[in-house]
Amino acid sequence: MSFFRVEHTNLIGFSHRPDPVRWLIQQGLVMGLLVSAVQAEPLVVGYERFHSETPTADGGAILFSELGCANCHGGSVVSIPRKGPNLRNLSDRVDHRWVSEFLSDPEGGRKGNSMPNLMHGMSDEDQAAVVAYLGTLGEKMNIRAGRYVNAELGSAIYHERGCVACHAPTADFHGPQGSGEGFDDALAVALPDLQKKTSLAALEHFLKEPSKYRPDGRMPHLPLAGQEALDVAAHLLDFQSSEPREAADLKPWPEESAEVIARGQELVTQKNCAACHDLPGIEAQPQKVIKETGGCLSGDPGSGLPRYDLSENQRKSLELFLTKEETVDSIGVSATLAALNCYACHDRNGIGGPTTETNPFFHGEESLGDSGRLPPPLTSIGNKLQKGWLEGVLSGKKETMVRPYLRTRMPIYKQQAKLLTGLLESADVAKGEHDFSGDEKLVDAGRKLLGIQGGVNCITCHNWGDQPSLGIPALDISNLDQRLRPNWFRSYLLDPASYRPGTLMPPLWPGGQSTVPDVLEGDSEKQIAAIWAFIEKGEGVPEGFPDRSGGQFELKPTDRPIIQRTFLEDAGTKAILVGFPGEIHIAYDGLGARPALVWRGAFFDAYSTWYVRAAPIEKPLGEEVFPFENEDGDRRFRGYEVDPAGNPEFLFSDNGRMVRDKFEVTDGVLVRTVSWEEGETPVVAHPKGVEREEKADGETLTVIYSWK
Repeated sequence: MSFFRVEHTNLIGFSHRPDPVRWLIQQGLVMGLLVSAVQAEPLVVGYERFHSETPTADGGAILFSELGCANCHGGSVVSIPRKGPNLRNLSDRVDHRWVSEFLSDPEGGRKGNSMPNLMHGMSDEDQAAVVAYLGTLGEKMNIRAGRYVNAELGSAIYHERGCVACHAPTADFHGPQGSGEGFDDALAVALPDLQKKTSLAALEHFLKEPSKYRPDGRMPHLPLAGQEALDVAAHLLDFQSSEPREAADLKPWPEESAEVIARGQELVTQKNCAACHDLPGIEAQPQKVIKETGGCLSGDPGSGLPRYDLSENQRKSLELFLTKEETVDSIGVSATLAALNCYACHDRNGIGGPTTETNPFFHGEESLGDSGRLPPPLTSIGNKLQKGWLEGVLSGKKETMVRPYLRTRMPIYKQQAKLLTGLLESADVAKGEHDFSGDEKLVDAGRKLLGIQGGVNCITCHNWGDQPSLGIPALDISNLDQRLRPNWFRSYLLDPASYRPGTLMPPLWPGGQSTVPDVLEGDSEKQIAAIWAFIEKGEGVPEGFPDRSGGQFELKPTDRPIIQRTFLEDAGTKAILVGFPGEIHIAYDGLGARPALVWRGAFFDAYSTWYVRAAPIEKPLGEEVFPFENEDGDRRFRGYEVDPAGNPEFLFSDNGRMVRDKFEVTDGVLVRTVSWEEGETPVVAHPKGVEREEKADGETLTVIYSWK
């Protein structure tokens, strides 16, 4: 679908009243005709995907919110108001010229923009005054990018973490299933010319926490860890150097007189920009009568009114919404999810989910089928998840992230979490809660049913706490009593496919009949209650897990160091663990070319690394763990060598010169020897909370780490 059309357009006139929607219904709409106007309609994804072909009142309800109409007129059925971005620190984040051009022509700044043109009919001097005022908002910031950057890694993150659910892939991207070449999806939200708009450091700052500047959740806060925001920024700006300090900074905005700035503030107040943006010292104007024929939704609004260039179907949808006699409250949930574009990743009641174009960009654990790569349905989600858990998912609590195998990340809606939870709960929760309370004897039966020795083999696929499954790595089921509501749990076990067609979860009670007749006399209801009872009250693990009580998978350095590759928390997916005799151990981050952790005590449990097909992120066994500070520089890992005693020496290039970083344990201390080619001493970071003694000798630095 093209966003450029030549068409006849209806003009809708608004008059402000205490209840504008009711007033419009009573008075009728002022209609007119605009002939042969070339238009670039705004893209509202929730409308475009579900309502654009045939005008509907439900579609009009979404437009009424997402075009900002409700901010001046009230009456939105979308639970989370559509707001404009926070404009504080604008001059430190966005180019002056880009802001000027955008306000003069929002559509030219970003295709499909829903921001109306407020500058039409305004003189160049007044436009410049508005921009000058906006440049004074917020305190001066000192935004600096990190020390190294990798645009290729940024491309992988952008195309795998969920960005492509809303935005188009890069044209030259070629992934294992999806490609940016020839990608054509009218629902893709266009990006502005970011090279004109912003800088590498400013874009990294925004991507780290977009909710600071887009608090309404339309640009979601996608959690990006450590280096990821900078790498994504480099990809979006096509910045190919590994040195962020080579990136151009934003040019300082021109200084303006106090009179010009005051004039800009006056114009911003007159335009009622505060209806959509939070502006210090400016309040949104009360509703008032618009006298010009046609009003602000006209194709040719009068001076001082916002200009919206709408398609004919968009206008008709708004008309249907405003004149609809019956209530539209019933579409509040669907309208809100459509407004937030939740349907880009999730389906609910058979509506939404990835499109044909975006589906190939969702990756995960292939052995789990689509359940291992696509986000779960939102069907009856308010009845599925317990209230506290659902709010935790929406607010980004780490313990609620139960699908680590999905590469697409769940965005954080911290400011909207409570409201969304209440909305979904009120729409979905069934009356009455299933009662699983019963005989304590059910706990032992539940242990057997969950296991592989005469049970229904749940642990063949599902993890149990720290115990990985015996087969494919499906989500952890040890805490389902904290996560799920009993009603939903029971219904799902009786018929998994009704919730998620195509799921690999087998029907263990087909037609309500048990497949394990020897447990609890084959009573399906008692068996399901028993499984819940063990998850809620049982101790230990289900029957069938290998006995790890003897610690047979714990690596214990005795005569010489042990070196083990694994995935380790705070050391990444290229972690190299070194366990030394003497109970002092280190983890080296092979991707960042730096030591990441040092700890004392027990070394490492290798069970998951050796035996689990999709190894989880591990942790050291020792309790005294000390993270190293970050090390700056353009580092590239070049491998490691081992001396005759088994001590490792890690090699990396730092700005083109070779550096060696050796570790060994002697007499209860960790000895680190850093040597380099000629030149200044490289940056050497140290573990926090550990005493150290340093000695420099030419191109060698020796550091002794000790504990009291």
